[in-house]
Amino acid sequence: MRGTRANTNGPPGVVLGRMPKIGVTGATGFIGGALVPYLAERGYELYLVDDGSGPTEVRYPQWPVDHRKFESREALAELARCDVVLHLGAISGVMACAQDPEGSARSNVAGTAELARTCREHHVPIAFASSFTAVGVPKELPVTESTPAAPTHEYGRQKAAGEEILKEASRGGAVATAVLRQSNVYGGYRAGGRTVTKGNVLQLFAVQALSGRLTVNAPGTQRRDFVHILDVVAHWEAAARYLLASGTPREARTFNVASGEALNILEIADRVAHGYAALHPSAPPIRIDVVPNPRGGVEVIEPEFAVSRVETERRLGVTCRYRIASVLPEILAAAAEAAQR
Repeated sequence: MRGTRANTNGPPGVVLGRMPKIGVTGATGFIGGALVPYLAERGYELYLVDDGSGPTEVRYPQWPVDHRKFESREALAELARCDVVLHLGAISGVMACAQDPEGSARSNVAGTAELARTCREHHVPIAFASSFTAVGVPKELPVTESTPAAPTHEYGRQKAAGEEILKEASRGGAVATAVLRQSNVYGGYRAGGRTVTKGNVLQLFAVQALSGRLTVNAPGTQRRDFVHILDVVAHWEAAARYLLASGTPREARTFNVASGEALNILEIADRVAHGYAALHPSAPPIRIDVVPNPRGGVEVIEPEFAVSRVETERRLGVTCRYRIASVLPEILAAAAEAAQR
């Protein structure tokens, strides 16, 4: 049976008094692994699907996962029975898509198109995990929810294609859709007795600090917005509520899952170095070296990059609670603990 809202104004086919059933693709990935318990603790029914091909696999015995591709016939049939779909499943990463553009596009573009068609046919609202890589080099700053996509590499192009697929699915008022453009996700969470983190620049520098040397990919002035994983999952749940709410326009909406805290890589390195020194006052000062960029020609260099989230907060009613300074000691301590195992 399809899960439901306790809302007398619910859509046709919803049984009143039941919590909504949320389908989550990419459920065992880094974000999915934090999102699943967040949704379950709030009483939602869940259908989870992931083929386990990603670099991170987070599973919980109490919330079983359908181990198959989200675009498979069987998974699509189950997703069609949900009240809303949160589509996080993807072959993710700039280099992964650059190295295998055709293979990654089969899932990221063709698979997303198949899922969107299914959701349109069954009138199931859907939210799509996009990225600020879809924006590329924006003509105007800050980046807002209406900034057009202008990708500069394959991963960004595939995310931009996914955004267009969601917009097409909503045309004619067939179904409400949402695009969640996510910035650089950092931080960690506990799952199955372990701390789950993502290999971003903050995590990399926390590990490098143990050796006394941080390596910054040139030029170091590339600026990024950083958003904590727990703020990210709060945005996803808010997007689900937005899509499920009675009276939500059946049209595509874009939301900026970003904190507004933008720093360049040299600034991040400096913060890590000072944070490490505060925890280890007797240790030698950490060196910061600028090295050749292995992603040169692919990585976007925008020293003035900034993000606005005014419309996101207005429509979703969610704010970001975490800042790098408040969680950096925890990140550094976790890296040191992992190194001692």
